[in-house]
Amino acid sequence: MKFSDFFVPKYVHSNPQVRIKFIGKTTDVTLLESIVEKDQDGEVVQAARQRIQALTVSHTE
Repeated sequence: MKFSDFFVPKYVHSNPQVRIKFIGKTTDVTLLESIVEKDQDGEVVQAARQRIQALTVSHTE
């Protein structure tokens, strides 16, 4: 963990597992879409895509 991680939002944390944990809690689809576009970690991107899908499916039912 970097010292700067104490001062940044969880979705830009240096540890991908912290970002994935954040993704599982957020309902901000716009932020999730941004994570899909900008994050370099494949697992983080996949988690964000799955969360977007889960949120959009739950809103259409």
